Amino acid sequence: MDRERVDLSTFLNEKCRFYQFKEGFRFGTDTFLLADFVRLKGKERLIDLGTGCGVIPILLLLKYPGITAVGLDVLEENVSLALKNAEINGVSDRFRAVHLNVKDVKKLFRSGEFDVVVSNPPFIEVGRGNLSKGGHRAVARQELLATLEDFVKAASYLLKNRGRFYLLLPTVRFVDGLCLCRKYSLEPKRLRFIYPEEGREANLFLLECLKGGGKGTTVEPPLVVYSDAKKRVYTEEVEEKYSSFL
Repeated sequence: MDRERVDLSTFLNEKCRFYQFKEGFRFGTDTFLLADFVRLKGKERLIDLGTGCGVIPILLLLKYPGITAVGLDVLEENVSLALKNAEINGVSDRFRAVHLNVKDVKKLFRSGEFDVVVSNPPFIEVGRGNLSKGGHRAVARQELLATLEDFVKAASYLLKNRGRFYLLLPTVRFVDGLCLCRKYSLEPKRLRFIYPEEGREANLFLLECLKGGGKGTTVEPPLVVYSDAKKRVYTEEVEEKYSSFL
């Protein structure tokens, strides 16, 4: 492993560790909040679309000892990091990492193969917004190699009937996200908006969809991340999530 390009970060009070690239996209609170939003049970099978260094599936494997997980990513370097992270966190026996574009999931997976799909997909449409510098960050944030629709379409294909799809997106893509989910038979069931601080506008949302589900969505209470954003002081709720996740 090229130690000039990656570093090792501890997480959740040193309960787990992750290698990630020093430059480009790095996971943070948003990633953790998506993992926390996911609900699993029994021996369910999960796949994370755009897994990066594997943080979300590895956190869920640590929290739910009965499940198995796949991390899919279009960048081979991310797949290598995800496998390394699964090994150092002791879950490699239940984790598989796959180098694949979401547009090509039919090449490796059967329809309805998974109980749960999770994704924090690229959200910046090509031609809109400022371009990220650096390959990894650009691919993680911008629809360069696959669009939001590609991710939702792949999720629908991979999920069995009544399977669950968990999604994190900026609010600027809220209408797009809901419309695409319904287009591909993923009915929104739980919704929660994330606010960086009290008194500010929501900037992200968490969504749970049910494949083949009927109409009816529960909007959960607002999730405020910081009590003091400048000093990066978390609210009591977020602190509690971090302290009790594992």
